[in-house]
Amino acid sequence: MSIKTVKLQNVIMQHDADVNLRDYTELMYRDAATGEKAEVIYDAENGCHVIPECKSVDLTAYLNCLQIKYWKEHTAAKSFRFKMTYSGKGSIEFTEVFSNSKSLNYSVILQETLNSRGKTVLDVQLPESNKPLISFSLVSTGGLCIYDAAYYADVEEEDIRDVRISLVSTTFRKEDFIKHNIALLKKTILSEDSDMKGKISVNVMDNGRTLDPDEIGGDGIKVYPNQNVGGAGGFTRGMIESLHMEQKPTHVLLMDDDVMVMPESILRTYYLLSILKPEYEKFFVSGAMFDYDEREVQYEDVGFVHKSDGSYGPLKTDLDMTETESLIANEAMLGRVCDYKYAGWWFCCIPVTAIEENGLPLPVFVRGDDVEFSIRNNADFLALNGICIWHVGFAGKFNAAMELYQVHRNSLIIQAASGICKDVDFIKRMKNLFWKELTRFAYNNSEQIIDAVDDFMKGPDFLKQLSGEQCLKEHSAKNEKFLPIAELPSEYNLSKADPYEYERLNLFKKAMYVLTINGHLLPNFCLRRWPEIISYDWFFVPGKNFRRKTLIAYNENDETACMRHINRKCCFKLIKRYRKVMKNYKKNHANVEQEYLTAFPELTSEEFWKGYLGI
Repeated sequence: MSIKTVKLQNVIMQHDADVNLRDYTELMYRDAATGEKAEVIYDAENGCHVIPECKSVDLTAYLNCLQIKYWKEHTAAKSFRFKMTYSGKGSIEFTEVFSNSKSLNYSVILQETLNSRGKTVLDVQLPESNKPLISFSLVSTGGLCIYDAAYYADVEEEDIRDVRISLVSTTFRKEDFIKHNIALLKKTILSEDSDMKGKISVNVMDNGRTLDPDEIGGDGIKVYPNQNVGGAGGFTRGMIESLHMEQKPTHVLLMDDDVMVMPESILRTYYLLSILKPEYEKFFVSGAMFDYDEREVQYEDVGFVHKSDGSYGPLKTDLDMTETESLIANEAMLGRVCDYKYAGWWFCCIPVTAIEENGLPLPVFVRGDDVEFSIRNNADFLALNGICIWHVGFAGKFNAAMELYQVHRNSLIIQAASGICKDVDFIKRMKNLFWKELTRFAYNNSEQIIDAVDDFMKGPDFLKQLSGEQCLKEHSAKNEKFLPIAELPSEYNLSKADPYEYERLNLFKKAMYVLTINGHLLPNFCLRRWPEIISYDWFFVPGKNFRRKTLIAYNENDETACMRHINRKCCFKLIKRYRKVMKNYKKNHANVEQEYLTAFPELTSEEFWKGYLGI
């Protein structure tokens, strides 16, 4: 049998990363002595990173650890190697990183002396290890220069897969991001001297029709002017075009437009797929989403639908990936057992066979398309450090038109149409949210929830004819209007307020809160005049809302706020409509759900989508 050495991942130094990431070197390495930022100098003339004399650098970091146990479990890798091109004097030390109980442990497994006047390649075989992580550190005793470095594996040639990836990005008037990302890919994985030439193609679905296909396109890149049919429509168009490429890809990689991406993430996806064991060939690769505003924080890589309350959330807790403890926790949490897992389409690589066997996404415009597609395919997921993006304006942000109307309408649709999440009570969640929003005077929000149920009950014909763009505009217009806190009365002292402070109610006050719909059934003299400051998002504190005439919903993210005043007329009008819509739901939802289920094969067919997209 012939053994071949294949690359697993490149070591990322400061200037190997995008310019927007270069200040975040703790994701790559740190000073081994202090644990702080390391002093590493980039020599542009010679294209290398220089570690000054008597300095040591520890590369036990998110982008530079090797998840050796994961590679052994999921791929055909037989043994592991490390190669580094360097010059100068120093030493390199490889360690296993693992955790016993709560403490971190480091075990040295290999040491090598570095001594070369000119560029030299260090090529070492890594010792056998059953620990989760392998890392290394460098000590400079004479101006150690690092030109490149990477981890490799020895694999039997017959176990190497022929992988071709079609990267599909859907964009809507986010020219700065998409142009930057394409330029980056052109310089790296799509360049003439790239070993990825012909293995990765880029297809941009331009929903805003603002890009020049001739300017952006080129060898390996194609731009498709598309109607504004949302993320679902854009990604579906990309899937269709990928299926009909002259050389059909094995995988379609879906990626948002308003993200910062590293070419290395795409390379690691390719390297992983190319040596997967047969039992993992149908797995999706899920890219982690980091917060663009807090670039060290991993927000989500796999999500799931909570059976208990019908909400959506990340499988893992937020992790600061500059901390070694987080690297270990990241490994452990991926193995959490739960139903209804999904991968967000900010970065998700899907085998083409899943599309061919189980159909295209549902036409829900935005929100829920990725959830439904993952669960419908009963998908399992692969995830690796460094396969990630940094998303703009996603983590921790709340938009009522999206979170209350779009998400909940689509939750009901995907449950009915594809038969998923049957034991999740989405309607119970919507009922609870309706009353919560009503009692904190967010009447617009309560209306969005009623609209979601009402539109779901219009059935699949409504969905087929729906202009998602117009629908979203109409519901976005119902969102509360927030003002800069400087425009609100200064005596409220909003800049020093804590909207997330909790305030409890005793049993009597709880009963009074519910029975009076928080003061809507009380006369004015029973209500307190001074406004209370509450959070604008999901955080719900009845103790703060209790018996107020006015509430101030405060958004700390952008320092804006909205004054909410009790409005009995609006409240009772919404309750009347709520009862009417829920009565219709209770009486007819079974028939409507059957209509969605019957229409499902058509809604996910290529014939329907070509008509829907006008292609």
